[in-house]
Amino acid sequence: MNFTRRDFARAAVAGIVGSAISTAFAQSSAKSNRSYINGVQFGLQPFCYHDLANNIENRPELIRRLVKNEMGMVELHATWCEPTFPGVSAKEAREKLRSWRLAATPDYYRKIKKEFDDAGITIFTYYINFAEDHTDGEVDAIFEAAKALGAKGCVGSHGIAVTQRVAPFPGKHGMFSCIHNHDNHSDPDAYSSEETLMKGLSFSPNIRAVLDVRHYTAGNGDCLGFLERHHERVAAVHLGDRRKNNGRSAPFGEGDAPIIEILRMIRDNQWPIVALLEFEHGTLRTEVEEVRLMFDYCKRALA
Repeated sequence: MNFTRRDFARAAVAGIVGSAISTAFAQSSAKSNRSYINGVQFGLQPFCYHDLANNIENRPELIRRLVKNEMGMVELHATWCEPTFPGVSAKEAREKLRSWRLAATPDYYRKIKKEFDDAGITIFTYYINFAEDHTDGEVDAIFEAAKALGAKGCVGSHGIAVTQRVAPFPGKHGMFSCIHNHDNHSDPDAYSSEETLMKGLSFSPNIRAVLDVRHYTAGNGDCLGFLERHHERVAAVHLGDRRKNNGRSAPFGEGDAPIIEILRMIRDNQWPIVALLEFEHGTLRTEVEEVRLMFDYCKRALA
C-alpha cells in the first residue's frame, strides 16, 4: 500500500501508526540501537523539548524523556554539560566559561557519558557554536570534551569564516566538525545553499554537514539532490518539516520537506547518515507526545 506524506501524518495523528519496536529487534540489538529502524539510525536534537531548559540540573529529565521517546542516540548541546555564571556581566561570564573549559577534565565528561550509556543512549555529536573569540586552547578543550563524551565530533551553527578558523582542529583529535544550515540567503557568511555548504566542506576533509531538512526546504533547496551528490560528506540530517519560500514549520507530512523520500534514500543506499528528529512548530500536545508522533511517522515510512 502506498502512502503519501499527508497520509502518513493523518495516520500518525489518528494513532494508527504503532510505536512499539519489534520484539526480535529489541532482543537482538544493543540498548544504544533501540532507535535503529530498518536501516536508518534515528536520534534526537533535544531542542524538541522546548519546555525544558538546557542546563546541567535538567540533564536527568532529558535522559528520562529520551528513554520515553525510545531514542538511542542524541545530539547533545554543550549547555547540558557546562555551568552557567549568573549575576555577572556577559563578558565576565564568557571568561569564566573559558577558564572552566580549560580546567575541566576528561573524567568529568566521562561521568556524563556514563549517565547516557546507562540509559542506552549514545552521544553522536556535541553541539557548540564556535566563535572568533575561542582561543586555540579552548577549541582543543572542546574537542577533548566531545571525545570523552564518546561523540564522533562537534556540530554548530557558526558561519563560514569560523568554520575555516577551526578547520585544522578536528583532525588533530581524530574527529569531525559539522556545519549546519539555516535559510538566510542574505548573509554571505551563513550556510543556506549548496554553494555555501560546499564552501565550508572544502576547508578540510574532516568537516561534515548536518543537513537541516526544514531550513533547506524553506530556502527552496533540493534536499534529495544534495544528498545524492554529497552523501559521503553528510554525517546527519536534522529531520523536520517546513513550507517552501521561507514558510512556517509544520508537523511531519504537512510541510514540503521530502521526509519519507529522504529516509528511504538513506535506507536503500545504506548510507551511514543519522536522522536526528527536530521540530519547531507549535503543538497542543506535550513535547514527548509530539516526538512520539514524529518517530511513529518515520517508522511507518520505513515499514
